Amino acid sequence: MPVKKIKTLQALKKNLKKTLPQKISEVIQSYEDFSEQPAPVDAKGFSAHHTACKSAVIHAETLLKLARWTEDELLPAEDNSAELTSMQQLLAEAQAEDLPEDEE
Repeated sequence: MPVKKIKTLQALKKNLKKTLPQKISEVIQSYEDFSEQPAPVDAKGFSAHHTACKSAVIHAETLLKLARWTEDELLPAEDNSAELTSMQQLLAEAQAEDLPEDEE
């Protein structure tokens, strides 16, 4: 896959703004597909399954932070911390879902 050379932060933000929504959707779908599989019953497999799920959540969270960074200049400075983008709302909803105690 050829790598596109981006020379300025503004160009990087513009490129990320176009590509991140699809990438975030793919990561979340991948996480949902994997996390819905039953966790192995052996300790090593169970731990690996949960570690993989946590890794996917961190990946999605990082992409969402990048998405927020691409939109910072669009929001008035005083609203940056209060206003949630649709992507941040998605993360907040995912974090609000409670796992049963034995799955945490």
